[in-house]
Amino acid sequence: MRCVIANLTASKPKSSGTGAAAAVQPPINLNSWIEENRHLFKPPVSNQYLYDGRDFFVMVIAGPNARNDFHLVDSEEYFYQLKGDIKVRVREGDEIVDHIVHEGETFFIPRNVPHSPQRPPDTIGVVVERRRPPGEKEHVIFYCENCGALVEDIHFDCADIVQHFSQAMLEFWNDDARRTCKNCGKKIEKPEPVRSLQELHR
Repeated sequence: MRCVIANLTASKPKSSGTGAAAAVQPPINLNSWIEENRHLFKPPVSNQYLYDGRDFFVMVIAGPNARNDFHLVDSEEYFYQLKGDIKVRVREGDEIVDHIVHEGETFFIPRNVPHSPQRPPDTIGVVVERRRPPGEKEHVIFYCENCGALVEDIHFDCADIVQHFSQAMLEFWNDDARRTCKNCGKKIEKPEPVRSLQELHR
């Protein structure tokens, strides 16, 4: 058997898509990859693909982000917090439960659970998600911060979570009619990026 030693120089991984089998790529130095791509992490979501595969994808997500939506999808999500502490707001019925995910901790989101990660500056996390099959909708949900009523559930086919998530949020925030609560009249404002760790514990 012939043994070939692969070139271990890290490079930005390419999508394997859904077609033919992709070539095996060399290991990636995660810290180096983050530094090389740091300029790409921008609010509102601040996410980039580390691996973009056929069956699942892996994202690196940096802080700060700027979100007041809740994400929901019919599959599970796995969080690993590499650097710094974040808050993940989870909606359980009419209640919102805040979970602090500390540096070095993991966090699991079951399917169909609305959640809203809040990431302060200088934080880095990894999130693993299943590739969506055709027909499975992505949900970006906005609730009124004044009365708690549902303002809008944006559901769509999401071929690219990095691009389409931010696009859905920006279109909502820029539309006065859509972002106005029908129950109490309060408008959902476009949020500023999370400023500090102290905001996590409010």
